[in-house]
Amino acid sequence: MSSYENLTFQIAAVGIRLVGDPNWEYTLKGRFPDFLSKETPQASYSISIGPVPGEPSGLPFFDTEINWRLFHDQGQWVLWVRSADRDPYLAGRFSQDFHTGEIFTTESTQEPGKYIFPISYPLGGLLMTSLLGTGYGIMLHSCGVIDAGDGLVFAGISTAGKTTTAFLWEKHPQARVLNDDHTILRKTDGQFRLYGTPWHGLTGIARSADAPLKKIFILKHAPANQAVRLSPARAAAALLVRTFAPLWSAPAMAYTLQFLDELCQTVPCYELGFVPDQSVVEYVRCLPVS
Repeated sequence: MSSYENLTFQIAAVGIRLVGDPNWEYTLKGRFPDFLSKETPQASYSISIGPVPGEPSGLPFFDTEINWRLFHDQGQWVLWVRSADRDPYLAGRFSQDFHTGEIFTTESTQEPGKYIFPISYPLGGLLMTSLLGTGYGIMLHSCGVIDAGDGLVFAGISTAGKTTTAFLWEKHPQARVLNDDHTILRKTDGQFRLYGTPWHGLTGIARSADAPLKKIFILKHAPANQAVRLSPARAAAALLVRTFAPLWSAPAMAYTLQFLDELCQTVPCYELGFVPDQSVVEYVRCLPVS
């Protein structure tokens, strides 16, 4: 069990601190304990136990019409997370740059007496997307792998094969899968790097590790394993579709597009048609160094 008091998580070398009442306790879900840190955080959020404040007046600034809405209210961002039976169950009010704010959480319906983890999916992922857009990097809908010290990204839309890819690479003795669904790319000290995140997909794999980024692959199913090198322009367009883009912020989108352009000018990017067996792992590992 952990208290809400001054917990800091290091995700892609970005520190996020949660500050609350030390008497509140909860069980850290999934792989979040692996991301705990004592480093100085870049962002800090106070945590309040429900009830969640009322929805801001006016139309949402951004609305998925499924499970979350974003409002711009009195100079702040308000994020509203709902489910089929609870509207809402998480909410947050954040500064313009998303580095400070307050997150409101409610009691879990599945585990009475416990509270919903404040930066669980989707609020945590949306918050990270917004932070990254202020100049840190991007988050991709992708499987990330460290192979013999090199970072490999396998980006794909739903059903493209990210989960299958994660299972195949996890079997290789020299490989470590960082995540099967959400990975982060940053440029630090002049080098693009791949980072794991705690927001995993179906495999449950999520590791706090990073590596220099060597290659990017756009996944698609095919009758044979084949990698085709993409031009930087085609690669950037393909990755944009697979990026968790901060569509609600013009400056953040401008930064994201600039990041993708530089990334694809620097890191080799391929379209990878693959068959879902171990042969694709060896195929990728034997590709010539570009």
